[in-house]
Amino acid sequence: MFGRGTWAILGLGKESFDTFISTLYDRSAMLADSQLAASALTRYFNTDTVGINPFSGPRLDEEHALAAEFEGELAKYASATPEERAAIVLAPEILDCNGYGASEAEFRLHASMPWYGFWAVSNEWKDVSDVASIKEQRSYRAMDRPYKFLQASDKSSIDQDAAGITAAIRKQVPVLLDFNDGRVYIESTNKELINKIAVRLRLLGADVFPVAWTYPGRPHWPAEILNKLYENTQYQSDFQRRADEATRFKPSEIEKLEDKELESIVANFFSMTQLSNDLWLGIAGPALIAMHDASPPLAVKPPTTATTLLGMTNDAKILSGSIRLQEVISAVTKKGEEYTFRKDLLCVDVNDRINLTDAGAALLRGFNIPAFKKDILREIKQTKQVPTIDQFWANWLHEMGNAVRIIEGTFRELLDFDGAQECGILPMQLASTESTQPAP
Repeated sequence: MFGRGTWAILGLGKESFDTFISTLYDRSAMLADSQLAASALTRYFNTDTVGINPFSGPRLDEEHALAAEFEGELAKYASATPEERAAIVLAPEILDCNGYGASEAEFRLHASMPWYGFWAVSNEWKDVSDVASIKEQRSYRAMDRPYKFLQASDKSSIDQDAAGITAAIRKQVPVLLDFNDGRVYIESTNKELINKIAVRLRLLGADVFPVAWTYPGRPHWPAEILNKLYENTQYQSDFQRRADEATRFKPSEIEKLEDKELESIVANFFSMTQLSNDLWLGIAGPALIAMHDASPPLAVKPPTTATTLLGMTNDAKILSGSIRLQEVISAVTKKGEEYTFRKDLLCVDVNDRINLTDAGAALLRGFNIPAFKKDILREIKQTKQVPTIDQFWANWLHEMGNAVRIIEGTFRELLDFDGAQECGILPMQLASTESTQPAP
């Protein structure tokens, strides 16, 4: 989190807020859904699980670990149904353990906004040894020959003795809940994990539902957006000049422009378009370029290569690319000289994999808020105060929510959808059959 990554977005029912809050105070329910219980389940039953930790305690279950003699009792409790749990009396050492969150304060990110966060922890029971090497070792010692040269009966004997070393493999991702906008953000593209987190959220009382980027009647809208931007690009002659130089000189031999702002544009992008709100939208690599409608796309990364390919045929089209939204800011030097510079507001990849339909999620691939870290460090320097952990998380959620609204508004404008037409991130059941439905 707090940098470039990919986020899955799910819908969140605002009306489920009260039920969700009530669950956060239910110690028995929070214990059953916790990483403390999930890790016990994985070790005791040798099974894969998902549990949660509060946002401020990514390893809270280890920080306040449960004594080994209580692990079996907790595992059996967590595996029971809610009805069965009601009849179970847990030892105080388990229920009162500090290794799990059981209050709203441990998950709330903002005092006045309904924002919440936690870590979703995936525990996979997996063989962590190299079984092939174990078999080879035993074959050398017992049979004096490589494993591949053994008879079937000897192989069977070696196989039985070559049990690997199993352990819980832990992986965790941040999960953000915004009951104000009605959205859940999960930093993952693993459809199985996303679905498990959705189930976990429903057990916590949150109404989670599938959504997708939806633009009715526009089946190829990602490419349509990119090509409309390219058709209206400015600095076309500058892009072409830099592309020509790239065919004749090595990158280190290309002379940089005196205009630093223009140099930044031609060095990093192959398209730069001014929007109606005076913001600028640039397209950069990696990108996919199709030379003809029937030809397979070509993957390109250097912007100069994209410029060259797009100029080779009249039918050349952009199928995917990374877009960056910029604001042009005027400033004055200490000498009183005025200058402008560009501030990156957000980055996101636009392609036909922008929906993860099997998980019911709209995606932000390659998403970043480039100025996030710089702005916070500047504020720390000015105020001499470091934000609390919940403030870091809340600020990121706030900026990400704003970024999604900007992206939705920009896409609406570029595709010429009027204010009365529903488009953007919508509940999946309302999606048109013509909307982008890519493979997961």
